[in-house]
Amino acid sequence: MRRVLLAVFFVAASFGIYVAPSGADSPIFSNVVLSFDFSNNSAPASASAVGSANTGASTTTGAFNVITDVLPENTGGFVRMVAIAPVASGSANLVCPFQPVQQSQVECAFNFSADGVWVIRAQYSIDLKSSVSSVSITSLRVTD
Repeated sequence: MRRVLLAVFFVAASFGIYVAPSGADSPIFSNVVLSFDFSNNSAPASASAVGSANTGASTTTGAFNVITDVLPENTGGFVRMVAIAPVASGSANLVCPFQPVQQSQVECAFNFSADGVWVIRAQYSIDLKSSVSSVSITSLRVTD
């Protein structure tokens, strides 16, 4: 009887280990919403309309922090942000690599080197091996 019980526990444990990774692809992670907060380390950013439907912020060149809020609250995972340089600027895109979500937020510091409208793209992934499941985009006007 002991051997049968041990075999049952082993099979149950193996099944649980097998099922757990497939649960990571649950559709709940496709419902993650990303939104943006802005800070230039000294004062709140001024909101301004950029483009037709995007609203963003305005800052001067130099260091600027962009915070992505991850909803629903207490969602785990990772967020990467990319600041896409204005086309005519000749500047390279700025990449903030995947960082773990902490207290429903991820913060990246960008050092904007050119004037113009930078497109900020935040990408969410449940882990570093899965594909991106949520994306949010906003614009940031940078001036001297």
